Amino acid sequence: MIKKLATTLLLCSLGFSVQAVDLEYKGFYQRLEIIKDNELDEITMGFYLVDAQSRDRCAIDKAFFYGPNVDEQAIDIADDGRLQIPYDKKLYDSFAVLRVNQVDPGQNCTLQMQIQVKNKQKTEFTFVELADYREQMQDLVDEFGGFLWFMMPDVTGLNLNLNDARSISFVHQQLKSDLNCQQLQCTLKIEEDVDETIHAKETALILSQPPVVISPWIAKD
Repeated sequence: MIKKLATTLLLCSLGFSVQAVDLEYKGFYQRLEIIKDNELDEITMGFYLVDAQSRDRCAIDKAFFYGPNVDEQAIDIADDGRLQIPYDKKLYDSFAVLRVNQVDPGQNCTLQMQIQVKNKQKTEFTFVELADYREQMQDLVDEFGGFLWFMMPDVTGLNLNLNDARSISFVHQQLKSDLNCQQLQCTLKIEEDVDETIHAKETALILSQPPVVISPWIAKD
């Protein structure tokens, strides 16, 4: 009887440990605070659970905050699996924990963070807007480096993850040589001195549908 009970408790313990991931809210808050304090209004952080080996997005059942001084608070999950983490001082002060329940209890999932453009509905971009994205992403990368900011990598341009390879409907002549696409993934080199060019306020890129995500592109040497 004792052996059977011990086995049952062990299975319950193992099942619980793999079907849910607990994450302290403190880490989320500190990163979102850097964005707010530096007035990086065009970008945000995307938080996802991914498979530790394949890096594929993990299917999520639900996610919610809890803690000794926290009323259970569910959060939304975007269609792409992004955890919609709020910027909330009260959750920070209450030492809240985010629990993410996985659909597959046997999958080994871990947190992935990604700098990305905040507006996910935009389809038309000027040269200045694209340059602002790159500049704010570089600022955030440097801020994450702290006093070693000078050792952080340079953001060469933007990664555009598309829904459809045919969604690019217009590319300005000046950008054609800087845009490279492989199926649904495109990289776009962005010059740093865009404000000084005659094309600064012109439309640079038009898509027939919003990109899935726009994130930093750091070119390999």
